[in-house]
Amino acid sequence: MTIAALRALLDEELPDVPRHPAPELPHKPSATARKEPPPVQPVPFTQPSTPAPAPAATPASAPIPVGQLLAWADQHEDPAVREQSAQARTALVGLRRRHAADQELQRLAQEQQDLEERLAAIQARQAELAPPKRRRRRTGNADIDSAAVRAWARQAGVACPPTGRPPAAVVDAWRKATQPHGGDRV
Repeated sequence: MTIAALRALLDEELPDVPRHPAPELPHKPSATARKEPPPVQPVPFTQPSTPAPAPAATPASAPIPVGQLLAWADQHEDPAVREQSAQARTALVGLRRRHAADQELQRLAQEQQDLEERLAAIQARQAELAPPKRRRRRTGNADIDSAAVRAWARQAGVACPPTGRPPAAVVDAWRKATQPHGGDRV
């Protein structure tokens, strides 16, 4: 079955289904492709002696619904036509499954977007209602000059790290040595 024939079948059965435009593929006959039979020469028409009844079949220009076409092909005497019918049914089943999967993926994507929006709204409301976070209070060493403490510690022979906050014991010793009232905090 050709791609064009399959597209025609799909257009007849599912005309409302949106389709992505497919690129036009150049037709290049391959070495393994079946050769088309030569065109059939028309048989000259002779007028019968009795008028034939008008054909009850649908005109060639009117499309036949896919279900009717497949039923006709299933009953056809030519095995090649029956095989094409089976291939078309297989292709239609695959397309229906893919269509259903795509529909579900779209539904899931929309649901995910809705849930993400809802979660953002809940988190914003939660942030509004939550009490403010407490900040850690610094110890009383924030009002000292670390460089002055280190310089005093070097002169007094007290061990003090060269970087970071001076230890509380060093700061207390510095206060006792340098401030009046014995280093008591006010």
